[in-house]
Formats: sequence, structure tokens, C-alpha cells
Amino acid sequence: MREALKKFTDKTNQILIVSRMGRSIISMSKRLWKRMYSQDEQGFTLIEALLSVVILGTLTAIAIPNFQSSINRTQQNEAASTISQIQTTIAAYADEFGVLPNSWADLNDTSAVMTDNGPATNNNFQAITLAGGYYDVSVSNASNLYTITATRDDKPTLNIIACINLTNGASAINKGSSTSAASSPNCG
Repeated sequence: MREALKKFTDKTNQILIVSRMGRSIISMSKRLWKRMYSQDEQGFTLIEALLSVVILGTLTAIAIPNFQSSINRTQQNEAASTISQIQTTIAAYADEFGVLPNSWADLNDTSAVMTDNGPATNNNFQAITLAGGYYDVSVSNASNLYTITATRDDKPTLNIIACINLTNGASAINKGSSTSAASSPNCG
């Protein structure tokens, strides 16, 4: 019986010790939790600041090239729109006056082609710089086939080549991409 009582007492003491240890651990955890999260924090930790910088850097690295590409496409589309206007103006001039236009000044009789300095008034189809200053445009004529070429010095593959054939009425515009230049369209 004594031995049974001793075993019982030992077991009870062990349980009490474990119970006290558990309460002690829980109490320490609560105090640590309070210290970490209940104090008034006055700023960011180094980890939080570094993580913010990494996220911001990653987003910037993705956004800037996409933004620049979008700007280039917009400028190219603006030039393509002006070239389309030039095609229409060439056809309108031939219809209205019954002769083929030979210069930017001739096209101004129908519709002005704008540059940074106002309407293009050259007495030939030498290169002019379109409004905005990004594209240089020139026109060449072989019989009734006009070819309009727009080039950009800083991005040579983003060129534009267009044509209009006043004999058969065909017209086309080809635009280059960031990887390859535009090919000559077939206006037959």
C-alpha cells in the first residue's frame, strides 16, 4: 500500500509539475505576444521596408517597358493616320484638278499636311517631319503609283510604308513592329 501511495504521489507531483510548466509557458507566450503586438509601433521594420522596395521594383520593371511600348505604338498609329490622310489627299487632288500632285504645296490646295512649323509647303515631296517630331515622311511617284514612307530615327523598325495606285484605286499601309521593319505593300 505504501508503494501504491508513493506511486500515486509521484504521479500527482509529475502532473502538477507539467501543469505548472504548461501554465508558465502559456503565461510567457501571452507576455511575449503583448510585448510584440500591443506596444505602439512607431515605424516599419527593416524587413517590411525591404519587402516594399522589392515589390515596388518588380512592378516598375514590368510597367516601364510596357508603358514605353504603348507610347511607341501610339506615336506610330498617329503617323499612320496622317499617312492615311496623305493617301486620301493625293487621290482627292487628282480627282479635283485632273492632274497628279508633284509636291507638298500641291497637296495643301486640297488639305494641309501639318508639320511642327505649320502646313508643309515644299515644292517637292522631299522628307518633312510630321507634327510631333517623331516621323519623317517622304513621297515618291512612279506613274500613278505613289509610295509614302515614314521613318523614325530612334526606332528604325517602327517605320511605315504606304502606297496608293490612282489607276486601279488600290491602297495599303504596312507598319513595322519592335522586332521587324515594315515591308513594302503591293498596290499593283
